[in-house]
Amino acid sequence: MHATEPVVRVRELRKVYALGETTVRALDGIDLDIARGEFIAVMGPSGSGKSTFMQIAGLLDNPTSGEYRFEGADVAHLDPDARADIRSRRLGFVFQAYNLLPRTNALENVELPMVYAGVPAAERREIALAKMRIVGVDHLALHNPNQMSGGQQQRVAIARSLVNNPGLILADEPTGALDSKTSLDVMHIFKALNDEEGITIMLVTHEPDIAAHAKRIVTFRDGHIVDDRENAERAA
Repeated sequence: MHATEPVVRVRELRKVYALGETTVRALDGIDLDIARGEFIAVMGPSGSGKSTFMQIAGLLDNPTSGEYRFEGADVAHLDPDARADIRSRRLGFVFQAYNLLPRTNALENVELPMVYAGVPAAERREIALAKMRIVGVDHLALHNPNQMSGGQQQRVAIARSLVNNPGLILADEPTGALDSKTSLDVMHIFKALNDEEGITIMLVTHEPDIAAHAKRIVTFRDGHIVDDRENAERAA
């Protein structure tokens, strides 16, 4: 990717669903750039289009029409195998439900994307432990998810999202299942990853106090972007 090329660049992005006789415009002509090193929060009420946008940005779905360039490459209408390849190499995901394998210890959960990428076992272990150390869960390497709190499980999930050095981390309501103190701890991790490691992060949330940690807040409503502003009062 050229130094000035946005990580994400979308133009006239549309996603249209047919529900019986009704046409739903989940995204209706979105233009948005996300620069390398940004920490952006995407907000909006239910049905605003924010989750649809995350699905397309994360190459989990294709748009109906429009342009999507990821790290300079045209990725708007790739086949499922090509999307999966980019997801495994260049994208990291953190979800509300953690998505950890229940009978697999934390270290093995963090190693999983590297298993799919064909990284040798010894190298996988070294990288996984290093990423777990960054988020403060390396001491839980041999614990299964049912032996960890929600906050610890989410830290493990964040470590997993880092192992392939992604160009973009997509965090979908990552604090939705956590209490307020643990949510704050998790947001401090995201801020540190952005501030200290320079990782580009797109966070989807409906909670203003969570969005307040981002450097930029983009608000969706009815498939349109209705507000896009720098967050001058970033949460401490």
